[in-house]
Parts: sequence; C-alpha cells; structure tokens
Amino acid sequence: MAVKIHKEDVLAHINGPETLAGQVATTDACISLLGMLKVCANVQGDSVKVTVYLAGVEIGSGTLSLTHPSITIGGGAAGFKAEVTITLETSPWAIEICGKVCAPFVGCKSGCTKLNL
Repeated sequence: MAVKIHKEDVLAHINGPETLAGQVATTDACISLLGMLKVCANVQGDSVKVTVYLAGVEIGSGTLSLTHPSITIGGGAAGFKAEVTITLETSPWAIEICGKVCAPFVGCKSGCTKLNL
C-alpha cells in the first residue's frame, strides 16, 4: 500500500481563517446567568453548538449559524423553570443570551449577558 504525501494542507478548510472557528478567539466556553443557568458554546467550522443547563441539568441544546442565528430553549429541572434565547452576533463575534428563571415561592428573574467568542 502506497502512502500519498501532500505538500499543501488538504484540511485547510477545517477551522481555517475563512470559517467562523478560524475567526474567533475561543472555540469552547461557558457562562452563567441568573445563578441557575449555564450556557456552553462550542464553535466548530461555521457553526456554534450551544447547550443550556438549569440547576446543573441539561435542558436543551441547538446549533447557531449565520443562516440560523437564533434559538430559544426552555425546560425545567429541580423545581425550576427556564427559557433562554441565544443569538449569534457577528461584529464582534459573540453570543447574546437572554433568559428567564422561575423558582417556586420566589418568583421569576430575567436578564441578558454576552459571551464573546
């Protein structure tokens, strides 16, 4: 079996400078919001996979891209309920996270934050 040797980078399209992952400062990060919510983002190629945790329990995930820049994830865990809208921003690269958490007997809190990529 012969091995073919390439002098050029045949995988340059993976996380190259023309991809989203090649333009951001970080490709894997998490941020907390309202004490009970945690949103983690993982940039791969031209998309951002986001996962939402409520009280340490995963309540949902989705993928953001330039053609689908916003998602809303909701769910409940440990007696808490939450809904989070996550939007990909392009200048500078960031995701905006706006959420609302409701707890029994305490009520609801809402807020927004940004995770720079």
